[in-house]
Order: sequence, then structure tokens, then C-alpha cells
Amino acid sequence: MTQSAKALGMTQSGVSQTIAALEEAVGTQLFDRSVRPIVLTASGHSLYRRGQNLLSDTREAYLEAREADQKKLAMLTVAMPESMANLVGPKLFKNKKDMCDHWRIWSGLTPAHRAEFLAHAVDILITEDSNINDVTGLERHSIFSEPYILIFPQSYQGSTELGPHLQELCLVRFSLRSATGRQTETQLNRLRLQFPETVEFDNSSCQIEAVADGQGWGITTPLCLLQRQTLIDKLKIAPIKRGGFYRHFSLIARENSLGSLPEELAAECRMILQDEVLPELFSKVRWLEDMLLCRTTRQIYKRTQ
Repeated sequence: MTQSAKALGMTQSGVSQTIAALEEAVGTQLFDRSVRPIVLTASGHSLYRRGQNLLSDTREAYLEAREADQKKLAMLTVAMPESMANLVGPKLFKNKKDMCDHWRIWSGLTPAHRAEFLAHAVDILITEDSNINDVTGLERHSIFSEPYILIFPQSYQGSTELGPHLQELCLVRFSLRSATGRQTETQLNRLRLQFPETVEFDNSSCQIEAVADGQGWGITTPLCLLQRQTLIDKLKIAPIKRGGFYRHFSLIARENSLGSLPEELAAECRMILQDEVLPELFSKVRWLEDMLLCRTTRQIYKRTQ
């Protein structure tokens, strides 16, 4: 009740009164209040499903009316991870600014974006697939996949394989508050690798700077690396050969809420990555080109034909 009130801009008592009035109008109980947290009754589930269909039809009617008159959106809020926002966000606005009168492009930690999207404060979410796989009623457009890679100070002379020998150095972690940090820890646990918890950052730029400064080693991604490309010469960069893993980005929107706009924006993001972002990376770390081409750019090319 509290979360619903916050999302709707109402008081908690106002939400409770609205539900009570709805139950009175329907003539049956919609929520089972004997359990905590409360859950929908069978009647509640039925009304919820029918309500979704009605809302979907209403949204489509508005879309058809607006598109028939070629009206653009008044406001569009797009949330994406920091690395994607820094590298793709400005170009996306430049290339597609005529779609909307007022753009809001938000960057930050993925869990916060998920909550804002579910609360309808965000219209479009660009995120790692694992962050929102459990939510239904969404349309999803694949954008990009990138491998996690290892980074070391340029002065490091040891093995660049991911293994127990790296316990001798400090692992500069990415915060567990982020999806990237949690995914990294999950993979290390799968590989049965444990490293002392010494320091973590919730900002990839800070993590990369700490490694470049000789404070330890880290696990990052090519997009994160590109944010501090001036530091690449101070790093030794290596692939994860044993236990390699990827993060996969998709563009998420509520089903039938924005017409063809989500698909158009996803296609634009793919082209920006292919034509403008990735070539900068390949010019600095050449071996990444083969790894990313077979997992990303070729897939992007096929989708745009």
C-alpha cells in the first residue's frame, strides 16, 4: 500500500479507500488480507488480467491517434547504466531528438533504475537482461553483449590468467550495489575463487583509476574501460580465458505503450555502438575486436538488414 501510494502520488489511506470502494463496486474481495504481504484473490487476479487488457487497448488507441497526426512525445525518460549513458546517451539524443520535446536521460546503478521503471517514473530502461527477467508485460529489444575482462597495472609482471595466484594482489571490486558487481561475484563463486574484500567502488571510472594507479587488479568490461580511455596505456588488459562471462544489454519498455519508438531507439543504439563507440576501443585494444565482432557487431549487422 505504501509503495503504491508513493507511485501514484496519493496517501496510503487514499489507496486503501480506493481499493475498498473497488471491492464494494465489484461485490467481492480482491485481496487476501489474512497473509503478509497481502496477495490477490482469484477474483483479484481475474480483474487484474482484464484490467491490463483494457489499459493496453487504451494506450494503443492514444498511440494510433497521436501517430495519425504525427505528434511527438512531450517527454521521454530513458534510464541506462553509467557506461552506456556516457558513451551512447548524447549521441542517441543528437540522432533522435525530434522524437520528443523533452528528453531525460538518467544514469546510475541498475537496481535503482529497475525500481524507477516499475514505479512508472522511467519510460524506457536500457539494462542488463538479468536485472528484469522476472517482470512480465514488457517488450524487449536486444542491443549489445560484451565480455568481462581483466585489468592490471602496467607494471604487473605476473600471470594474467584468472586464478588463485591473484590472491597476492588486491582485487579492486565493483560494488555489490550494482548488477555488474553482483554478476562478477556470482561468477567468481562459480569458479570457487575467493579474494579478500579490501575495497569496492560503485563507479567504474574510480575502479579503473585505482588499478591504473597500482592499487590492485580488477574485473571490468570494454564499455567501462572506454570511459577512462586516457588510462588504457597505464593498464595491462587481458581476456578471461577460463570461466569467461558476458553482460547482455536490452532496451525494455512496457508492452504496447510507445508504439514503434522502443524498436527504433534500440536500432539506433546498436548503430551508435557499431559505428562510433566500438571503433575507438578497437584502435586501442586490438585483440578485443575479434572477441566483440563475433558476439556483437555481426549480430548488430544482421538485425539491421
